[in-house]
Amino acid sequence: MTSHVFQSWLLPFLAVSTAALSAFAHDGVDGHGKQHRLPEFDTTASDHDYVARNARQFSMLSNRFSLIGLPDTQNYSDSFPQIYTAQTNWVVNNRAPLDIRYVSHYGDITNNADQIRQWQNADDSMRVLDDAGIIYGVCPGNHDVTPSGGAGTAYIPENYRAYFGPQRFDSRPWYGGASPSGMSNYTYFSAGGIDFLQIHLDVDTPIAELAWAQGILDANKDRPAMITTHRYLQEAEAYTAGVPAVPNGRYPAIWYGVEGLYNPAGIQSEEFYQWFLRKNTNIFMVTCGHFHGEWRQQSPNVAGKPIQEVLADYQDDPNGGNGWLRIMKFDTVANIIDVDCYSPTLQAVRTSPKSDFNLSVNFREYALPAGDSFKAFQEGVSGYVGTQDTWVNQQSPNASYGNNETRTSDDDVANSLFSDYRGQALLRFDNIVGAHAVPVGSTVVNATLVIDIADDIDTPFYNPGFIVHPVTRAWDEASTWNSLGGGLTVGADLGQQIASFVGDNSPDSDSMRRLDITATVQSWVNGTPNWGIAILPQIIAGNDDGIDIRSSENANVILRPRLEVTFQSTMQYRLGDVNRDTRVDGMDLAMLLNQWGQPSVCCDLDNDGTVGGNDLSQLLTDWS
Repeated sequence: MTSHVFQSWLLPFLAVSTAALSAFAHDGVDGHGKQHRLPEFDTTASDHDYVARNARQFSMLSNRFSLIGLPDTQNYSDSFPQIYTAQTNWVVNNRAPLDIRYVSHYGDITNNADQIRQWQNADDSMRVLDDAGIIYGVCPGNHDVTPSGGAGTAYIPENYRAYFGPQRFDSRPWYGGASPSGMSNYTYFSAGGIDFLQIHLDVDTPIAELAWAQGILDANKDRPAMITTHRYLQEAEAYTAGVPAVPNGRYPAIWYGVEGLYNPAGIQSEEFYQWFLRKNTNIFMVTCGHFHGEWRQQSPNVAGKPIQEVLADYQDDPNGGNGWLRIMKFDTVANIIDVDCYSPTLQAVRTSPKSDFNLSVNFREYALPAGDSFKAFQEGVSGYVGTQDTWVNQQSPNASYGNNETRTSDDDVANSLFSDYRGQALLRFDNIVGAHAVPVGSTVVNATLVIDIADDIDTPFYNPGFIVHPVTRAWDEASTWNSLGGGLTVGADLGQQIASFVGDNSPDSDSMRRLDITATVQSWVNGTPNWGIAILPQIIAGNDDGIDIRSSENANVILRPRLEVTFQSTMQYRLGDVNRDTRVDGMDLAMLLNQWGQPSVCCDLDNDGTVGGNDLSQLLTDWS
């Protein structure tokens, strides 16, 4: 329960420069929708031989290929459509010499989401890629979902969905699918001997979109993954002579007081990293636009590996951006991404270190090792329904809390000076062993319990620990302190300690706890009854503080309890064998049709979020 200290040192800067910050806060458009010309920072040099000079490295080695970043094209769609089309024509014309395998649009396809002419211009330019069979992905920016790009204005995503929704891509073999809203999508491509996953996410990505994306990442742990979303990083120090009034990097919380959310259900950049990016160990890079400038940084994932975070946006250069493209040249043997910035219309490169640099990425380390399989169990993700959790309260011994959004573990829920009343949390994941989960007899390589602390320890005097035990008796979400015979006791109701963690968030922004419970999950796979785990408080004299843990009923789906299991199994099944009886027949077809149009762990064979025609086609292909 540690309070978040307001960054008071920012106040003098913000008091002086709020108007200036408002002018460049997102993309040179102020709160009234007025465009401001922003400075150009980077030096350029003519380079008429760029393609010929770089093509040599692709002609001899199959481990090298190119990915093109297409930053904010909003001004091209509005006023300079010939530049937009020149960019996509250049991609097609140089596909072979630069071995271009993928194009990623960073959002802000148009300048005004309600102007059909701009959508038609964008459609014409992107159709060049369609006609050539280039694999690409797009995501919406703030200008694609509002009339003029202003925060707090009407949210109008209909034209984005009409022109760049799933119907545009459904027939493409490389298109994985879209989120239920149609505002996010994923694609596959293979290059340099590696199968990659690319996910494009809605602006200020809402929780529902992230829950969908989490399922896609879980189902594709064998692929190194890239994420593109429109607003994530900023380069504010370039506008303040290097004075860190707002340090470069992810948008801090205070920024949203000046530039609010564009998506009514959206979240902030820091939340996007803390809640989503860092916990997915197959993500190696996130790219974004939105803020006029260039910035890059690294942030660790939960395994300690770096996530490359890269911003590029040139929209306020002359001619709506002067046609600048991000060219990322991958080498999957040297484990390097060589990044350039090139303009086909200027036939020039940007030469500053912000534009021309290398990223070090050991690509294969981000993929699940060969022979390993992965399953995640989290209520509401990929159709999983099976989490049971509650807490029991010694002070209110007949009360049940199975429908609450949090679970309490506390050595004194009453905060009494004279007597202590315990709070004990319980958590279980049902149906984690079986044909569509972790097969019986599998070897569990690693099992991690992930929980999120909604309210942490806030006393300056103590930092109690919390102890995790396997439960050895039956319980359910209606259980109470009295129905369990006076709470839970080690020996009678609980096994010995299997994990522990501290209650204070350190730093304050880190509310995640990741607990290794591999041996316990292995015992469940081997046949020991799974009654889940209990989280008990450390008893410290004088301490009355505890924690609240987000539950499977919590409104924030991606912060609900989660069990991640990496395992090895000798059982091999065809995809269409949905009931895992080694045959694909009418029983499997009946199961699939019963789940039609719904999320399903067993029947969503292509992992696009719902059971549909592609899944039926796969089942019929596998028919015995």
